[in-house]
Amino acid sequence: MDLQLCATYACDIYKHLRASEAKKRPSTDFMERIRKDINSSMRAILIDWLVEVAEEYRLLPETLYLTMNYIDRYLSGNAMNRPKLQLLGVSCMMIAA
Repeated sequence: MDLQLCATYACDIYKHLRASEAKKRPSTDFMERIRKDINSSMRAILIDWLVEVAEEYRLLPETLYLTMNYIDRYLSGNAMNRPKLQLLGVSCMMIAA
């Protein structure tokens, strides 16, 4: 593949990627709007626990940031009950790692 040929499409590719990222961004008010069983203090407890897990396994900070992004994106569009919140957290961390 000739990389010089891709340069003509680079602007269009970046526009598409930015638009796709904007559509998949977590909602800023998902905790208030659609979460009944999970509140912000439970999310904070989950984050604290995930930070401890990340430190224990010496994960990169980027892994933790991705983990939280995945959690927020999932919670923005899906119902989640309280007992499975920790499972969601560790699953997102495994995917992020």
